[in-house]
Amino acid sequence: MPSPSTCRKSKLGRSSLTILFSLFPQEVIFKIVNNSSPAPAPKYSILMPSFRSLRFLEECLGSLLNLAGPSYEVLFLDNGSPEPEADWVEKNMVDPKFRVFKLPDTRFFTGGVNFLAEHARGEFVVLFNSDTRVDANWLQVLDAYLQATGYEGANSDVREMSHPEKSADESFSLDPFGLTHFLPMQASNSIPPLFVRGLGLAMKRTLFNELGKLDDDFKMYFEEIDLCWRAGLQNYRIGYAPGAIIYHVGQGSSTKSFFLWNRFRGRRNRIWAFLKNAGPLLLAVFIPFHLLICLFSILGNLLIGRFKNSAAEVAAVTAAFYNIRIPLSKRGKIQKERKIPDAELVRRGFIVLRIKFLHRILDSIFQARNRA
Repeated sequence: MPSPSTCRKSKLGRSSLTILFSLFPQEVIFKIVNNSSPAPAPKYSILMPSFRSLRFLEECLGSLLNLAGPSYEVLFLDNGSPEPEADWVEKNMVDPKFRVFKLPDTRFFTGGVNFLAEHARGEFVVLFNSDTRVDANWLQVLDAYLQATGYEGANSDVREMSHPEKSADESFSLDPFGLTHFLPMQASNSIPPLFVRGLGLAMKRTLFNELGKLDDDFKMYFEEIDLCWRAGLQNYRIGYAPGAIIYHVGQGSSTKSFFLWNRFRGRRNRIWAFLKNAGPLLLAVFIPFHLLICLFSILGNLLIGRFKNSAAEVAAVTAAFYNIRIPLSKRGKIQKERKIPDAELVRRGFIVLRIKFLHRILDSIFQARNRA
């Protein structure tokens, strides 16, 4: 395949776009180039794939214009969006820190991030969403935390846009049944958590590439858990930086559809993450008990009339095991190269042994009875 075309912004008109798309149907890239000599590599590369998020760009990118702290670049990807996002950024964000890319078709979040990572120049890459805004000192606080701890990565202090005074759950552990247990800030600061949210996650670029980037088969949802799990198995440390504040709308690009794709991918990818990363004993516990949890969830949603939820759950479990060769093809390499056994993950509190799923099952039954 020919290499992607790179053009100066001043010489790329709308007619040129049509010609380039016809010449390179798989991938067309637009870069903003402000001088002929390459600028020094920044410390941070902020990777922002965007899809159907034009209404958020002014606030989001505006907040990234003049951040305090270390040097950085913003790699913006119009990820096959039906809205003219690349055009808007090129017109309104004329700044050498911004580099603009466009793809004719969406590669979802994982593919978009991986694409941008190939063009990143920073020591760290930062996973980012477009339905956000940041504090002016966000990157400075994040950088100070990474320098102080020496960790290979850290998550930001993500807060809901509607409740900016309250920090969201910063990190969490998993139990053998595949359920998440969110950790309060105090616990997150006492030991480096294994699992953190993807938004605002900074990681050394060399490590990100070494781990194989995000799993492109996940597309979106649970991809950051899988990435952090692989890093943890190699004994790398991912922390949480309180005060490095990002405000997040949440599911800003999602639209209502007949099929609940978000629920489908979340469930399927959770199963795939365990099939890839869990040791033999943990996996032997996970599969039967998680299937039991799925069964209760499906029946519970049917009882309360949430038929779309049940359909998505059934489809997710079916797809996870029908395409089981996908995670199993990656499992061998991960398990062969892992440095930390599951017993050590349990000792560190990353895998917890609480039987929380019984409480959830009972809660679902009581909720169903109350709504009946």
